[in-house]
Order: sequence, then structure tokens, then C-alpha cells
Amino acid sequence: MDELFKGLADPVRRQILELLLQQPLNVNQINEHFGDITRQAVSKHINMLEDCGWIRIYQAGRERYGYLNKTAFYQLRDWLQPYMAGNRRSLNNDHGVFLERTGYKKGTPLTYPVMLQAMLSKDKDFDGLFFNAVKTTGIFCKPSCSANPRPDNVIFYATRDEALKNGFRACKRCKP
Repeated sequence: MDELFKGLADPVRRQILELLLQQPLNVNQINEHFGDITRQAVSKHINMLEDCGWIRIYQAGRERYGYLNKTAFYQLRDWLQPYMAGNRRSLNNDHGVFLERTGYKKGTPLTYPVMLQAMLSKDKDFDGLFFNAVKTTGIFCKPSCSANPRPDNVIFYATRDEALKNGFRACKRCKP
């Protein structure tokens, strides 16, 4: 997997992959798209992509053609799959969530992952829909507050009164 990421690390190599997505190209055809770097530099990038497994090279007479290696893309997809799965509540012991943008529709009940994501992303659209209280400080805030509490120290409340009733005081930064 390290080799795959090494191959993607450079923007020129990613551009070469985008070119090869259209069709197999020879080195000269690839080089035509990069006027600001030398042919030798382009060849080095192509060799790196081949060494990392992203592309394969085949010889057709005197020409060398590069084409995408599907296996590398499948390996990357398989590695990413657990992160992209919709049923995954959190990453790394609830210290973050990974939700698609469509993870919440207005009017639907707020779930823990949605509230956590709103707090972590400081989403102003959620202000007034819930409040996050920090157990260690005894303070509650709006989701968009600039405070950065540890997620495992946060409790969510539906109303301001509920947070006050449980012994939390209002934040002086965001004034919920």
C-alpha cells in the first residue's frame, strides 16, 4: 500500500494517471501535456508510476505505451472501503466521524454522529438545533463555537434549558 501512495504523492503523476484514464498513450503523447517540465522528468514520473504499480508499460515497436493497471485501483478501493462504508459510526474511538454531505436532512432526528460531525466542522446550520456540553469544563456551547473540546468529553442536549438543568453554564465565547 505504501508504494501506491508514493505513486500518488506528486501532482504530475496524478495528472499522468488522468491522461491515461482516457486512453493508453506513448511517452511522447504524455510529454506533450507538460510543456513546463523536461521529457526526462516526465519519463521519471512514468517510471515511478510503473514501479509503484499504477501503470503498466508495453512496447509497440520503438514506442513505449503506458496504460492503467486496474489492480492498483482495486487495491486502493479495498483499502478505502471501510472508511467509505455508510454504517461506520466513527473513526478512532469516537474522535471523529466520517459522514457524507447528505448525512442529515432537515427535520429528521439528530443522531450522535450527525451532532458530532456538526460540532467538529463548526456547522452554523445546526445552531439552535442542539447544544454540546463539555463534561470537563462544565460549559455548553453552540455547534459552531470556536472551542475545541475532545469529542469523548462532550454530551449533546436538545435544548439550552436541558443543559442548564444538568449543571452546565453558557459559553462566554458563543453565548448560546
